[in-house]
Amino acid sequence: MIRYVLVAWLLGLAAPAFAAEIQPGDWRLVIKTEIGDLPFNLQLARDNARWRAAFINGTDKAEGETVTVAGDKLTVDFPSFGTHIEATLGANGAVVGSARYERADGQVTIPFTGKAGETHRFFPKPLAGKASANGKWAVTQPNGDTTRIGVGEFKQTGTLVNGSVIFMNADTRFLSGEMHGDDLYLSTFDGGQGSLWVGHVADGKIVGKTYSIVSRTVTPFEAKLDPNAQIEDPSAVTFLKPGYDKFAFTFPNLNGKQVSLEDPAYKGKVVIVTIAGSWCSTCHDETAYLSPYYKANRTRGLEVIGLMYEYSPEFPKAVTACRNFGKRYDIAWEMLIAGISDKTAASRTLPMINAVLAYPTMIVVDKKGKVRRIHTSFPGPATGARHTEFKREFEALMDQLLAEQA
Repeated sequence: MIRYVLVAWLLGLAAPAFAAEIQPGDWRLVIKTEIGDLPFNLQLARDNARWRAAFINGTDKAEGETVTVAGDKLTVDFPSFGTHIEATLGANGAVVGSARYERADGQVTIPFTGKAGETHRFFPKPLAGKASANGKWAVTQPNGDTTRIGVGEFKQTGTLVNGSVIFMNADTRFLSGEMHGDDLYLSTFDGGQGSLWVGHVADGKIVGKTYSIVSRTVTPFEAKLDPNAQIEDPSAVTFLKPGYDKFAFTFPNLNGKQVSLEDPAYKGKVVIVTIAGSWCSTCHDETAYLSPYYKANRTRGLEVIGLMYEYSPEFPKAVTACRNFGKRYDIAWEMLIAGISDKTAASRTLPMINAVLAYPTMIVVDKKGKVRRIHTSFPGPATGARHTEFKREFEALMDQLLAEQA
């Protein structure tokens, strides 16, 4: 082969092209959207024969569950989300690939391009401007016939910006990006969801648009700098309807056996019922916290039941999705196939509550079967102090209920 290349060079002929081989290092990948590029960063590492891939969003690393490298081909799978990512490394570090998602309306494939060896997020050299994204912001977004109220908390260091936006029903997880002049650019991608936030900052306001790869929609938003910004109380928006004094259900577990809150396994126990879905990023955050907490406190009389509302109405497909979800977080509690992810349909399966407003929703039932708290959604690690405060309040409540008599 060396002789052929030398002869070809001496004769002025083009040398043969060799396929690039993937090496450990950084990649910058880009999804094209209606409001601009949605960039995300990928770090590849290898421990002997085992490859690891992590999507980087500020201080957060979302590790791929299964990573395979074969020559110039990379695959990263997140079975717990139903996501398959594949990419090919070409000449000069160019990357071409796609992310394939399972969604309620079917399978969706999102193409991306990128470059190996690049580490910046949006701009190699962001321009300094006069405006700042630093601080706490009251965020509003149109949501059908209503307005979605949220709180954005961002920390800016130089031109770099990291933070999150929390709404009553979800948070954006870790947003990362920069100020470029007086314009704010933020994105996130963690294998399960991804979004782009672009806005102009001036006079204590941000006016811009967001794009979600989950819904494939563009939504305008406005934000006002407000140190007292708040969302609705997540412990007050979901409740038992008048005429109901208990939370009750009967659904099949992953083996098809009917399970009820009235079963002997739950009598005299404090039971956390979480309304969730394997496709839901916020549910992943809740489960990552709740799984080790449950194992540490089960002997004290704590039980957990997951009511799973999946994309597929087909029982075997829903079971597979839940098993993959359970494997990722080593879930030791019963998961029940309760229905499909549509909130209106989900609400019909639980007529005793006003509505399923968000995934997850946590219902805390005491040893006597009385509902003591219903918490809508879950403030994930990206929300910082909110996440810490939730854990403190939750664990204090658990200590109280576990100490009570049955």
